[in-house]
Amino acid sequence: MPHPPAALIFDMDETLAATPLLWRQSELRLLAEIGREWSPELAIQYKGMNVPDVAATIHRVLQPTQPVKWCQEFLRRCLFEAYEKGDIQPMPGAVDCVRSLALTYPLAVASGSPLPLIELAMMRLGLEECFTVLVSSESVPRGKPFPDIFLAAAKALGHTPAECLVFEDSLIGTQAAIAAGMACFTVPSSSPVEIAAIATRTFTSLQKVTPEDVASALG
Repeated sequence: MPHPPAALIFDMDETLAATPLLWRQSELRLLAEIGREWSPELAIQYKGMNVPDVAATIHRVLQPTQPVKWCQEFLRRCLFEAYEKGDIQPMPGAVDCVRSLALTYPLAVASGSPLPLIELAMMRLGLEECFTVLVSSESVPRGKPFPDIFLAAAKALGHTPAECLVFEDSLIGTQAAIAAGMACFTVPSSSPVEIAAIATRTFTSLQKVTPEDVASALG
């Protein structure tokens, strides 16, 4: 029988916060610095990853002369500057969805962004009091699509993976949630066909997610 989760775990970038332009801006700065160009084919390979893994993927694919560690540090610095100066807006329905669900469930953010930027974004969105746990995949051994960040979030919330429901937008994030043994509601920001094949459910926006959907997410 369908039953509700005990806890909810949200990705942040492009799930809660409309930050893709901040990431793109930072990626473009890195690419300009290493003398390479952005392309959709490149970006799809790292969408949903954390800063070290994005830079490492760019380095592996484009093979610039700069060391991978230099690329990682440069991208991280660019992203901090973009977040601090940029306008962080919520994704459609994100604020109402989170505030409503926080009345019933304990919530966590599990994001590839560095922890200070997660904290900054939640403050800008006015959601900092809704989340009891904030986790960056920079704090676990492996980033998405590996399950480490979601397993860490579940542990911090005090629940087993099977009791948790994840909210995601990317294929890599959805893969990580499934690998963690969790149900996953996804609002696809790319790869909709691939995501639909593995997600528990897909939605066109968080505005479409009802309390009844969440209450019957497991089982």
